[in-house]
Order: sequence, then C-alpha cells, then structure tokens
Amino acid sequence: MLRAYGRILENVDDDTGRDRSRVRRAGALLLLVLATALGGGCFGTGPLEGAMDTSVDTSVNARSRPEAATVATPAAEDRPESTVGVASSDVAEDGAGGAGPFGKEPRAEDGSGYEADTLLAVRHGPHEGFERVVLDLGAGEEPAEEVPRWTLDAPEGDVLLRVNLPSANATAVSDGGLRDGLLNSFHVVRAPEGGLFVEVLARKGFRYRVLELAEPARLVVDFRPAGARTKEPPPAEGGQTVLVEPRAGAGISDPLTVSGYSRNFEAANTIVLNDERGKTLVRETVIANDWSSTWGYFEATLDLPSLPEKGTLSVGTRSVRDGSFEGVEIPVRGG
Repeated sequence: MLRAYGRILENVDDDTGRDRSRVRRAGALLLLVLATALGGGCFGTGPLEGAMDTSVDTSVNARSRPEAATVATPAAEDRPESTVGVASSDVAEDGAGGAGPFGKEPRAEDGSGYEADTLLAVRHGPHEGFERVVLDLGAGEEPAEEVPRWTLDAPEGDVLLRVNLPSANATAVSDGGLRDGLLNSFHVVRAPEGGLFVEVLARKGFRYRVLELAEPARLVVDFRPAGARTKEPPPAEGGQTVLVEPRAGAGISDPLTVSGYSRNFEAANTIVLNDERGKTLVRETVIANDWSSTWGYFEATLDLPSLPEKGTLSVGTRSVRDGSFEGVEIPVRGG
C-alpha cells in the first residue's frame, strides 16, 4: 500500500494544479485506509496469551517494572483488579549464582524491611521441567526496590503453598487460573493477622524453590512435580468460597474449626453441618475480613451438640438473584 502511494507521487505533473489536488485527495484516502488497517491490527481482540509479552527484561538490575501494564483476564469487566501475566524464563532472573535446588521444607522466610506495601501483579509461566510464579511488589503504585519480609508455608503432603506478606495492605490482583499444568489457581487473601497472603493451589504434589530479585522487587517461586502422592485432598472450591479446613472426607471432632476465604456478598459465610439424614446439627454465619478489595479470610470454631457418624458440611451463601446456594459442600465423618 505504501509502494502504491509512492507511485502516485511519481506520476504527478508539476505543471497541473488539478493533478496536485487529485494526488492530495488520493493520498489522504490511502492514508485513511492504511490507518484503519493498522488500527484493526493493533486494537482487535484476540486470545489472552497473544496479548502477553513473554520477552520482557527481568534482569536483577532492571530499573523499570517489566509488567507495568499488566494484562487483564477475560473477566476484567466484572472484576477489573484481577490481573495476571506471564513470567519470563530469562536466565538473568535466576541470578548470578543460579536458582538453587528444589526442596519441600514446610516453612521458609526471608526478605528485609517493610517498604513494599502493594502487590502489583502475579505472573505465571510454564517452563522446561518447572512452572514459575512471580510476585511483583510495589511501594504504592510504583515498583519497590527490595523484597520485604515474607514467610512461606507449604505443609507436607499438601497441594497448597502460601506466601505471607505482612507489610502488604493493597493489591492490584485478586485471583486467577494457572492453565492446565501442575498449578491450578492462586488467590490473594487478606491475612487475619494483617497484611496479605498469596495462596497457590496445585493439582498434585510439588517441590519448590524461592528467589528474591531487587530493583524492581520480585519474589519468584518455582514449582516442580514431586511424583509423591499427597496426603490431603485439595481445598474445596465453589462459587466465591474456598474451604481450606476441614478437607473432604476428613474426620471431625468437637469443637469443629472451619477456615477458608471468600468473596461472598458483604463478606457473609454461612456454615451448616447436617447429619446423614439431613438434620441440621449446627448453623452459624461468620464474617470474613474482606470481600470488596480482595478475598477475605474467615475462621469459626463450632460447638457440636452431637457428632454424626457421617455428615455434610456446607460453607457459602445464598444467591442474591434467586436464593440458591453458592459455595462448597463436602462429606465429613465423626472422628
């Protein structure tokens, strides 16, 4: 199209004003067509993966935040804060001394200071032999320089890993699915003791390793399949509720502790325990510590009038549209 425009200019008779006018009109028309074609290519909708840049510079000394404009998930119209990107596999992200071996320690901690108070983005990417999750950390809306204090919990035989960020009080991302590989999903939750935690749920057992990268501050967690069978079923997920304890098929005792996180309307979570005949043994509503800005943590300790041999535990809420139950239901048994 640009070559055709050049040929029109070459054929102009400099002595004929009419030809000049005709050339100007033709040129303007062709530029309009060209702009329309380019605009359609730049702004047309397409798959989420196609919009993600996986070649960003994630070197340790990079001054600008690699994913300053994170990519919104398809549900961004309903929940605009939900963002997720792709983690780079650039070797520079491993640091000069390499990333180190994978392990399965139930607890780890490191970091320094409390400057970083915002989770700017969560990025995920599958790589050869492992999957990577990157937490981009900020001071307000700007990237922080250093990774703040953090702790990590990865219970043995479980499929969850929890990164606690005590200095974080705001987040630009709340949750996301992590494709069809080892990792299933992540949730950003308001922690009961203050701060936030990021919980990553896997589909099977894993080993992990952690890297801290500065300027900008990034906390990197790599996951590799472990091969061993897990001791616990995964947390139950349904509606806007994730039930962490108890797990499906678990033996329960009196008192019964129920915990998890949710984004149910007005943070209300109704807990109901029925016996095998459907008789309600206990019903209680507990309020989570957030629901509007991100997932809120809830926990309740229930006194049971009797202990069923078998029963059903339901945690969730009633739909504001039609009154139907939205949440999780799991089988339990008397311990």
